[in-house]
Amino acid sequence: MFFSIKFKILISITLIMTVAAGFNIYFTHRDVGNAMLVSQRDAAEKMLEYVRLNTQEEYRNLLRAKTGMALEKRSQLKEAAHLALSVFCSYESFQGGKGGREIAESWIATVPFRTIHCLLLNREAGVIASSDPRFQARTFHSLTDVKGRNLGKVMCHDRLSARGDYAVINRGQQRRLAYFVPFSPWGCTLVTTLDIDDIQAEAEKKLNEIIKVLNATAKELVMIKGGYSFMFTGKREFIISPPAAVERNLAGGINQRTGKPILDDMMAAAASDNAKLVHVSSLDPGREPMTTSICYFKALDWYIGVTVPVREIRRPARDLVLRQSWVIAVMLALGLVGASFMVARIASPLRVLAAYAKKLPEQDFTAAATESAAFPMAKRFSRSRDEVGELARSFGFMESELKKNIRNLVDVTAARERIQSELSVAREIQMGIIPKTFPTFPEYGEFDLFATIQPAKEVGGDLYDFFLLDEDHICFTLGDVSDKGVPAALFMVITRTLIKTTAEHELSPARIMSHINNILGEDNPRAMFVTLIIGVLNFRTGALTYASGGHNPPILVPSGEECFYKKDKSGPMVGVIENIDYKELSVDLSSGDGFLLYTDGVTEAMDPDRNLFSDERLLAVVNDGARDSIEGMIENVMAEVARHAADAPQSDDIAMLMIRYNG
Repeated sequence: MFFSIKFKILISITLIMTVAAGFNIYFTHRDVGNAMLVSQRDAAEKMLEYVRLNTQEEYRNLLRAKTGMALEKRSQLKEAAHLALSVFCSYESFQGGKGGREIAESWIATVPFRTIHCLLLNREAGVIASSDPRFQARTFHSLTDVKGRNLGKVMCHDRLSARGDYAVINRGQQRRLAYFVPFSPWGCTLVTTLDIDDIQAEAEKKLNEIIKVLNATAKELVMIKGGYSFMFTGKREFIISPPAAVERNLAGGINQRTGKPILDDMMAAAASDNAKLVHVSSLDPGREPMTTSICYFKALDWYIGVTVPVREIRRPARDLVLRQSWVIAVMLALGLVGASFMVARIASPLRVLAAYAKKLPEQDFTAAATESAAFPMAKRFSRSRDEVGELARSFGFMESELKKNIRNLVDVTAARERIQSELSVAREIQMGIIPKTFPTFPEYGEFDLFATIQPAKEVGGDLYDFFLLDEDHICFTLGDVSDKGVPAALFMVITRTLIKTTAEHELSPARIMSHINNILGEDNPRAMFVTLIIGVLNFRTGALTYASGGHNPPILVPSGEECFYKKDKSGPMVGVIENIDYKELSVDLSSGDGFLLYTDGVTEAMDPDRNLFSDERLLAVVNDGARDSIEGMIENVMAEVARHAADAPQSDDIAMLMIRYNG
C-alpha cells in the first residue's frame, strides 16, 4: 500500500496542500498582524494629531483672551495715568505752580479710581504719595518685576521715555500691572497700578476647561480592549491619569527593552521623528508588550499618549488566521476525498494493466499472431481517450509487436547460429592449414623457426607459412590481407596456395611475388590486396633472399648486436597493379642471427585511449629479448601487446614469424 501510486499521489497532494496552507497561514498572521499594528498606530497618531491641533487652537484662544484682557487693563492704566497727568498739569498752572505739587499729592491719596491706584515717585524712586497704603516710601528701591528688572533703577524719572513703560509686579500672592510715566515739571514719576489676578484666574479657568475636554476626548481615543490614554507634564506629573495600576507601571516602571524609565522613553519618542514606542514595564507581572503613540504640546509642556496591548492589536489577525485554518482544513478534507476518488479512477486501470503485463511472460510469443488470454481484461480500457487508454492500446500493440519481433529473432538467431557454426568450421579449417607444430623440422639443426597467429574475428586475413624447397633451402612467408573476416580468410587461403604452388618450380622470392601479383590482380572485383614478405633461407650457408610487397619492414636480430629494421622494399602491395617486377633483397645471416616478420596488428595495437603500441616499442621489446629463444621472444612480444591493449578490443589480426640461423 505504501508504495502504490495512489498512496504516493495522496501523500503528495496532502504535503503540497499542507505546506501551501502553512505558508498562507504564517504570512497571513504575520502580514495582517503587522498591518493591524501599523493601522492602529497610524489611527492613534492621527487622533493624537487631531487632539494636539484642537488643544493648540484652544490654547491660542486662551492666549488671545488673556492678551485682550491684559491690553484692556493696560489701556485702563494708561487712561488713568493720562487723566492724572492732566490733573497735575492743571495744578501746575494753578497759582503759577506754587502749591500745585502739594495739592496733587493730596489728590493722589484720594484718587477717584475704583480699581486703579496711583503713586507718585521722586527721582530716587521713593514713594512720596500713594492711594495704596501697601506701597511704602522705599518699596521700589528693591522691588523687581516678573522680568527680573529692578524697578527702582529701570523706572526712575531719568530713565523713562515720555511714552512710559509697563511692568508686572508680584506682591505676595497678588500680581499687579503697573504703568510708569515721567512728569518732567516736578521731576517725578507717576505710577498707576491694577490687580491682574483676575486675568490669571480666567486663564486657569479656561485651561481647566481644556483639560476637561481633553479628558473626555482621551477616553474616545482608546478603541481596543486593555488600552488607555494619559497626559503628563514635563515634570512627570499626570494631568490625565490612566488606571491606578497602569499609572504606577508608567511612573515607576523601567522599560525592559531599553533599561530606561518608561516616561523617559516616551518623552524621547515624542521628541523624535517616530513618535511610537513599544515597552514592557518591569512592574508588570505579565510582562505584556504595549505600544504607545505620543505627542508633545510644547506651549504647555504636556505629553499626550495612547497605549494599547500589542496582543489585542494582533487579536483580529489571530481570529482571521483561526477562521482561515478551519476553512483550509475543510477544503483539505474535501480535496483529499475528491483526490482519493480521482486517484482510484486512475490507479484501477493501472493495476489491471500491471496484472496484464505480469501475465505477458506466460504467453507463447512464437505461436500464431492471435490475441493473448490476458489482454481482454485490459482491452476494455483501450477505448478510453485519455492517457490510460493510450497506455492500454500501447500494451496491445506491444504484445503483437513482441510476437513479430520474437519470431524474427528466433529466425535470425537460428540463421546466426548456422553462420557461427560455419565460421567455427572455417576457423578450424583455416587454423588447420597453417602449420603450428614446432619445431617443424627437428632433423635440421641449422635453423630454428617459430610463428603465431591471432585473428581479430573468427577467421582473419593474416597468414604465415613455411616449407622446405629442397635439402638446402626453406621458404617462409607472412602476409596481411587488406580486409578482415571471411573475405580476407578466403583471399589469404588463395594467396598461400599460390605461394606454395609457385615455389615448387621457382626459388626466387621476387619472381614468386611477381607471379602471384599477376594472378591476384587479374580478376579482383573487390580490389583486395595483401602486403607480403616471401623469404628463402639457404640454411647451409646462411644466405637469405626475400621480397617485400608493401609490408612492414622486418627486424634483423644480429647475435650480440642491436636489432634494427630492414626498411628496403621490393615493390607495392600484391594484387593491386599487374605486371610488376619485384626487386629481390638479400642478407647474409651469421650464426645466431634472427629474422623477425610481423603484421601491423602488432605495432598498431591500441590501448583504451587509442594510443598505438608503435614501431619503437616493438623494437625495444625485441632488443630486450634478443638472447631468448625465438618462441620466448614472440611470446614476450605478444604479452607486451596484450598489456598495452589492456581492456581495449583487438582491432586487427596479429601474426608473427621468426627464423634464426644456427650455422
